[in-house]
Amino acid sequence: MTQNVPATNASSSLERELDSLLEGQSAAGAKNAVARIEAPAAGFAYEHAVGVAREDTGEAMTPRHRFHTASVSKSMTALLVLQLAEEGALGRAGVDARYVEFEVFPDEVQERLLTRGGRPAFAGVTLRHMLSHTSGFRDAFVDDGSRTSADAGGAAPGSIIGSNATRDMTVAWSPWLPDGDAENERGVINYYLSQPGMSEALFEPGAAFHYSDTAFVLLALLVERVTGESYHANLRNRIIEPCGLGDTYLAYRDDPPLGPRRQPESDVHARGTAVLSSGGNLSFDWGGGGLVTTAGDLVRFLRALMGLKLYGSNRTLRDMTAWQQPPGLAPRRTGVGLGLFRTGYTAGDLWGHSGAWGAKMDHDPAAGIYFAGTVNRTDAATGWHHALIATVAEHIR
Repeated sequence: MTQNVPATNASSSLERELDSLLEGQSAAGAKNAVARIEAPAAGFAYEHAVGVAREDTGEAMTPRHRFHTASVSKSMTALLVLQLAEEGALGRAGVDARYVEFEVFPDEVQERLLTRGGRPAFAGVTLRHMLSHTSGFRDAFVDDGSRTSADAGGAAPGSIIGSNATRDMTVAWSPWLPDGDAENERGVINYYLSQPGMSEALFEPGAAFHYSDTAFVLLALLVERVTGESYHANLRNRIIEPCGLGDTYLAYRDDPPLGPRRQPESDVHARGTAVLSSGGNLSFDWGGGGLVTTAGDLVRFLRALMGLKLYGSNRTLRDMTAWQQPPGLAPRRTGVGLGLFRTGYTAGDLWGHSGAWGAKMDHDPAAGIYFAGTVNRTDAATGWHHALIATVAEHIR
């Protein structure tokens, strides 16, 4: 099943080529997929959806269906931190301030968040380290205290995703529960601290790259501490409303309430299961990946981000795109910034972010192309969307 939104000034042959590429994702195993591509200078816009949005209803996937972005959300979390730095709320050091200075946790907890040889090692970690995945934190979602996900060939057994804690995907998660886990609710940082060896640093701050959802959960908690408002209120007030993202919200925390406009999000497929139709709960993502949106809204955000519309200084975008190449950064990534990655593809470079559920948000700065979409599956090819962007780049250059 497909739905197409007419492209502006697009040739029918280009449309058909893009349709064929997206529909090829179904042949590759995707139950649904959606993509939006814009090249404003060329007057080009394209949107298309294929497949079945929900296994429980059988409804066709459309461009209006919302989807879980997973780690694409990190770009928004990073932007919140950078906005606070620009406003002076993080002190003179800005993103080079040390996390411990903000007293997000009691001293006893902060001393346990990162260790080296069993001794506290968090004091020297800056927000920049955390934003660029160079802090040394393990990823509580997929690493455990003895193995990283790379070592384990997938989610390590003691990680949140690899453990019994989420195997049936019905556990409700909060980022941090100061009084400990409740009967029907668990804390992400509580879980992280409870696992032997999980807090042991992988390297000295700044010495290497290791992707860490843990760090972004901690950064979202810092945003709450500094502003005195919830993470989802910050998203709403600082990004969602200024950008006019009418179909975007933080999962499980609709704010403002969607009311009659709410519809079930399109299914995420993992381990052969339609997670949402099966009653699964993805609340552990939060500051590391809890955003729900549409392809259209995500392109709108990306254009605002690259167009300097969400902050007052060019320095913010320069910081986000000051590409580093630390040891451990694996191809096709050619640079890590603050909440963004640079990735090589056949037509050049892409700036953006990917999510574990198959979501993509990318900008080709040379061609002036913006892309957003998803295939809603955890086993999708890393560059499933590259051919779509390259095809547009070839036609407009």
